[in-house]
Amino acid sequence: MARKVIFNEKDIRQHITLLLKYMSEGIFEKENILAMSLLCAVAGESIFLLGPPGTAKSLVAQRLKLIFKEAKSFEYLMSRFSTPDEIFGPVSISKLKNEDKYERITDGYLPDCKIVFLDEIWKAGPAIQNALLTVINERIYKNGSQTLFLPIKAFIAASNELPAENQGLEALWDRFLVRMVSNCISDERTFFKMIRQDRLPEVVIPEELLITDDTLKLWESAITHITIPDQVCAIVSNIRKLLNPSLIAKKNF
Repeated sequence: MARKVIFNEKDIRQHITLLLKYMSEGIFEKENILAMSLLCAVAGESIFLLGPPGTAKSLVAQRLKLIFKEAKSFEYLMSRFSTPDEIFGPVSISKLKNEDKYERITDGYLPDCKIVFLDEIWKAGPAIQNALLTVINERIYKNGSQTLFLPIKAFIAASNELPAENQGLEALWDRFLVRMVSNCISDERTFFKMIRQDRLPEVVIPEELLITDDTLKLWESAITHITIPDQVCAIVSNIRKLLNPSLIAKKNF
């Protein structure tokens, strides 16, 4: 007999509200991005942030790490010279020599971490991009003969540009269901408040608010009890119709 999951919607809402309050300390005009990043982590989705340097893209990932209990994080700035060893770990020489196995030592690298932030993701080479396709979508990484099921809870990518056309980046771009723009501070008073603050505050999340694996399981169970309103379904339906190539072609004809 299946055990009934008991949850309190009010408690979950209050928990998330308090987490967002701590996450946004000393960060200005990024409340929506922080909230959406947390939502993506709970929903198991990945998020892409587009914006110029200095708009707190990496800070979002750092703050997201703080809310997970005992969570390892991996951050890397991509370039066209980046190698798979730098992202997924170096090849184990001992296994290659003694066991004739081509496997990577993943401890401390992307496959070993819960929070992943990859900056300038479009600059990664084809070998890294191809491996990221299953990492982002299925949370799976093929390490030699092993199939690793990754512990990733939040995957955040960023860039100050959109992926170039006709460069084979379409599949990687499609992996990011949520895409947001991280702009510079727009309000002058908020900008001066930011530059006048002594330093970025060190955020400490209370122990009772930290998200554990059990917390995530509870929230995932609660998600199944959410009813999607007909209005939302209607909007999604209209968007699907607008994106349908055959319908667009008929309209233009």
